[in-house]
Amino acid sequence: MVKKEVLDLETRRKVYNFISCHPGLHLSELSRKLDIPVSTINYHLGYLKKLGTLVAKHEGRYVRYYIPQKIGVSDKKIINLLRHDTPFRIVMYLMQNPNSSQICISKYLKRHPTTISFHLDKLLEADIIEYTPNGTELQYKIKNEPELIDLFTKYGDSLLDDLNNNG
Repeated sequence: MVKKEVLDLETRRKVYNFISCHPGLHLSELSRKLDIPVSTINYHLGYLKKLGTLVAKHEGRYVRYYIPQKIGVSDKKIINLLRHDTPFRIVMYLMQNPNSSQICISKYLKRHPTTISFHLDKLLEADIIEYTPNGTELQYKIKNEPELIDLFTKYGDSLLDDLNNNG
């Protein structure tokens, strides 16, 4: 539980509450969405990290922020992937069209097959999807749909907001 005095400052409380509802955002996203200068956000993020109220996770070229008591390690990885347009759209497609091939996904999303392959590998690595061989092709489906639906229930608005702003 966060001590009350940690969140006494309005800006710090605003940053904390926003990350609580929108886990996995990076510094510039937070600054843009909260309309607070990067330097101010960075100061408050540093303070919250120092107290252990917030954790920072390096994901590729970004540092993403989470409330440690609120979200698990595997969920962080999933949220990070789903904050990107193509993996998000692949997952949405597979939820509606299980056992689809890479070619079907590629045609539907109008993305090059190698791009889809790259993102399918990332989703496989994150244990979000699985595949079964079918003749000369692989068929992909969501691995644990109830858990993914739970994640969308908790953070779907945040993920859709990212998709609308970036996609």
